[in-house]
Amino acid sequence: MQIENTESPLRQPFLDAMSQLTNSVCVVTTDGAGGQTGTTVTAMTAVSADSESPSLLICLHANSLTAQAIAKNAVFAVNVLNDGQSDLANSFAGRNGATGPDKFLDVKFQPGLTGCAHLNQAVAVFDCRMKLQQAWGTHIIFIGEVADVALNPPSQVLTYTKRRYLG
Repeated sequence: MQIENTESPLRQPFLDAMSQLTNSVCVVTTDGAGGQTGTTVTAMTAVSADSESPSLLICLHANSLTAQAIAKNAVFAVNVLNDGQSDLANSFAGRNGATGPDKFLDVKFQPGLTGCAHLNQAVAVFDCRMKLQQAWGTHIIFIGEVADVALNPPSQVLTYTKRRYLG
């Protein structure tokens, strides 16, 4: 599914205002019949801790390889990066030109319960089974039911604000 961008006159002011927020930096990974891939996101949040299983939400551009793979694989993992992993964030954001499984070259990880990559030294990893996907403009909202949580020794989380990493 290819989504066309239609530009609102509020696009740039919206982006400028959103850049003032501070967000945690995560790498979303997926693996399965739709392929192994991943991408860097700041659009991740908890939905509920009180349902039968906890859940979280991620938003990805509908044209991204990762969104298309998650739609087919129906699983994803959210790796919360530590403040020393900005190079990894840049790599999964595609800033080194790698795509799909090539993003995992020289990256240390273990497959989690769902088969998705758990990146070494991530502060926390949420292994999810997709429960809902909803197109919204140019993006797809995915809600995942958390199947497993992996915690590493506590460390400072990598954050992004004013269009740069803080760590």
